Amino acid sequence: MSDIKLRVVTPIKPVIDEGVDEVVIPGELGEFGVLPGHTPLISTLAPGELAYKKGGVEKAIFIEGGIADVRDDMVNVLADNVISIDEVDYEASRKEAEGIVEELKGLGESRKEFKALERRLKIAELKLRIKRT
Repeated sequence: MSDIKLRVVTPIKPVIDEGVDEVVIPGELGEFGVLPGHTPLISTLAPGELAYKKGGVEKAIFIEGGIADVRDDMVNVLADNVISIDEVDYEASRKEAEGIVEELKGLGESRKEFKALERRLKIAELKLRIKRT
């Protein structure tokens, strides 16, 4: 019995719109789970795996950040970008991480550039740690 409505959308398209039993979300301050009757909240999201369970079957997607709004047994996720776990290219992620590390070595004093590279590196590293189903 699915008691939570999960909606995940990106600026380009809707990704998920279905009833689920539970959701685990990568919040900016740490991962949090949502079960029916959860206290309302709004959270910024960190890049990572958004996992959900429906009828005992676990599924997951990779999000690159965004915002989650939880209320009235509904979880609305406005994601910057979503990647199917099966579409993660480990070799490309490894090469991207190595390239970013090299860019960081040659980076001057620009805090803005550093933060952007740091975020890209975090996303690439997280993709390398994803569990395949």
